[in-house]
Amino acid sequence: MTPTATARAASTVSRREFLITASAVGGGLALSLPLLAAEDGLEPGIPRPPSTAGAPPRFPGAFLHVAGDGTIHFTNPACEMGQGGHTGMSLIVMEELDGDWSKLKVHDAPPAPVYNNPLSGMQGTVGSFSVRGWYIELRRVGAAARAMLVQAAADQWGVAPADCTTARSVITHKPTGRTLGYGAVAARAALLDVPQKPPLKQAREFTLIGSSPARVDVAAKVDGSARYGIDVQLPGMLYGAVKTSPTLTGKLKSYDDAEARTVKGYRATARLPDGVVVIADSWWQARKALDKVKVEYEPGALGGVDSAEISRRLRAALAEPGEVSRNDGDAATALKGAARVIEAVYEVPYLAHACMEPMNCTASVSGDHCELWTGVQILQTTQMAVAQALGIPPANVRLNNVYLGGGFGRRGEVDYAVQAALAAKAAGRPVKLIWTREEDIQHDYYRPAALARFRGGLDPAGKLIALECTYVSASSPSFGGPPVGAQFYTGGIADTGYEIPNFRVTGVNKNFGVRWGFWRSVNSSHNPFMLEGFLDECARAARQDPLQFRRAMLQGAKSKRELALLDLLADKSGWSKPRSGHHLGITCFPAFGSYIGAVVDVTMQGKQVTVHRVVSAIDCGTAVHPENIHRQMEGGTSFGLTAALRGKITLKNGAVEQGNFADYPMLSLAEMPVIETHIIATGEAPGGVGEPATGPISGALANAIYAASGTRVRSLPLTEHGFTYASART
Repeated sequence: MTPTATARAASTVSRREFLITASAVGGGLALSLPLLAAEDGLEPGIPRPPSTAGAPPRFPGAFLHVAGDGTIHFTNPACEMGQGGHTGMSLIVMEELDGDWSKLKVHDAPPAPVYNNPLSGMQGTVGSFSVRGWYIELRRVGAAARAMLVQAAADQWGVAPADCTTARSVITHKPTGRTLGYGAVAARAALLDVPQKPPLKQAREFTLIGSSPARVDVAAKVDGSARYGIDVQLPGMLYGAVKTSPTLTGKLKSYDDAEARTVKGYRATARLPDGVVVIADSWWQARKALDKVKVEYEPGALGGVDSAEISRRLRAALAEPGEVSRNDGDAATALKGAARVIEAVYEVPYLAHACMEPMNCTASVSGDHCELWTGVQILQTTQMAVAQALGIPPANVRLNNVYLGGGFGRRGEVDYAVQAALAAKAAGRPVKLIWTREEDIQHDYYRPAALARFRGGLDPAGKLIALECTYVSASSPSFGGPPVGAQFYTGGIADTGYEIPNFRVTGVNKNFGVRWGFWRSVNSSHNPFMLEGFLDECARAARQDPLQFRRAMLQGAKSKRELALLDLLADKSGWSKPRSGHHLGITCFPAFGSYIGAVVDVTMQGKQVTVHRVVSAIDCGTAVHPENIHRQMEGGTSFGLTAALRGKITLKNGAVEQGNFADYPMLSLAEMPVIETHIIATGEAPGGVGEPATGPISGALANAIYAASGTRVRSLPLTEHGFTYASART
């Protein structure tokens, strides 16, 4: 199978266009290639990037620099937020380079179009695009560099390049056994033409891809040398604490900071469109002064709105026509002729990201220039938003990206960086802005509340012949962007691999004023809970085993990978074996270019649920770093299980009621069940891992609860239905 991104042929580029002078790179080799432009491969509903046909090649030296001492410097276009991006991306380029892993140094890329992801068309670490977007292009960078290094060594020896081999940054002339390190020939290699179509390895030749070397970020995180945004220190730096409107649609009406000025260390107050930042010598002084600022707000459209009203509006929207995102066959007619029709409504609440590191940014503004130190997922968006807020050109905003203490989509937004820049401008000195946990929970860009009404039709043999879904998502565009299409927010339902002859999905997007953001796994975090739950209902109505019911809908040629995953889950979980008191629930679906699923094993005493084991599986095509995939699957399961058990953001008078982990609790380590992960290595193009890992657990858990108790869970979290949770570890 060809990689997800279909590639165009590279243009011819002169040597001059590829070289950086030796003085600029310490006498080493620096290069990049006119990387192939992806034509497609995005999730349904995501706008495609503009065509890059005829565009100039990516800037020389942007990705790889082999220094004279043999150190390999790799500038990574993907940020590191705990998902292993620095390691996975490095493995790809180092595989083709045949570089010594111990000599690798990874650097974060600055904002620049050269680092735009081939799939998303933007410089962002989102949507599990990193490995699958850069897989071929970074391999070409490594392969080209290796070819140039070999040619340089061959020229020095006066031998044929074909007689030379490479391994661990060493070039060997096979007939004579002579060797040269990469650093010894790097300067000479920099004078050569860059091969435009370097041959790539066959999968059977891989030595790094598919292995699991130590992650490049772990050592620094263990010894404390890793630097996150919250760690940044600058000479003369001040601190900022922020207070914004309780209602998410609110605007600042007025403020009085007279009392705040009496607090020791107070420096200034910066006005924001929806609140204020108080600036002081220390963060605690800023926080104390902020408490003394009297603020009045205009509540906006959400004033007086609570969660019950949001739910009512969701249900009312089911009557609206909406936008059709899938329409196979004739679902309406098939439902009329069905032997049995099953109906159900599923609903999920708003959720916050709650990253371990609260939102923060350090900014320095001097004249028409601004410099930022923070961790963000989408660099150019941040750069442009800050420039717009300050009224300066985007090129005048320098962004230093550092480790992110969790992202999950939240750090794809730009609000905290804009606030820091405005504060620094008001103070006339660098300002580190740090949010409180309350500000973080109550001013997030939330996973939308959503609701789906299903109608399924069974024939006399119990086959699902028709499925109709009306889906409503409650969201407003993030930072004033355009509304997303139904193909996007019905993802996880409309793009299912199940073969249903008559299948219609209609989406209705309602802007209630609650700003939305990309929460880990995006629509696949909750939509499969709805669809897989309803399919479980259909299986029970047909008096069929839920596994076999699903298998019957995965018999086509396009469903082979999903069927193989489903069968693996059944085998590893012991689905068909007798179980005394234990009950299983299953989910399986495509997401982010991968196929993923889980089986949950529970016991119940009354309404107390104990999760004994989670068997998860993923087919992500080529497994670049298997051990990291295991960790991402475990982390995603934890993230999703927390939401399924107790995650809920509620509104009262337009304001978020939750404020900290006391009322928005996370799953603790002691509460985690045993997680067993299996990877199917198909050798196909890489799929996503970090995003899809969250999605399977909620549906599998709800289906297991039904198997154990006969109670069908159609909304989350479980605490809303009186369920309690007990860990099998205690």
